[in-house]
Amino acid sequence: MIRRLMPADWAAFRDIRLDSLRTAPEAFGSTHDEWAAKSERDIRDWLTQMHCFAKTDAGRCLSVGAWHPIGGPVTHHRAHVIAVFTRSTARGQGLFSAVMQAIEADIRAHAMRQIELDVSVINTVAHAAYLRAGFRDIAILPDALCHGGVYADQIVMHKRLLP
Repeated sequence: MIRRLMPADWAAFRDIRLDSLRTAPEAFGSTHDEWAAKSERDIRDWLTQMHCFAKTDAGRCLSVGAWHPIGGPVTHHRAHVIAVFTRSTARGQGLFSAVMQAIEADIRAHAMRQIELDVSVINTVAHAAYLRAGFRDIAILPDALCHGGVYADQIVMHKRLLP
């Protein structure tokens, strides 16, 4: 079962977030050092602000993804997906799809019309998974990420939710 993570889940989320940033640093807009330095309070606050969903087993997150409203008076219908990751030991079990379905259901429950995300061009596995989930490419952001002096473009993706 996929469930929403709450601030009390801060340690389990921190663990998978650090794993994601350690094993696939080029895939994210954050760094391992940045998240390793975050306090319990910082992570609890992040989980309060985000709608974060995970598949857990014995208190350990196996797959995770989050979204937040873009907000504002003319952009209130848009949601942005971030921090999606499945541990290597849990891949091939449909967890990415299950987490993305939970995210989409929650976004729909908040009456939003579209989902946006971005993925590094070098993260071809994630890009293909998002395409299978119904997202489409809408733009390329040149040199959007820079990890260790290496620049990478990001693909901006979009999925329209019909009422």
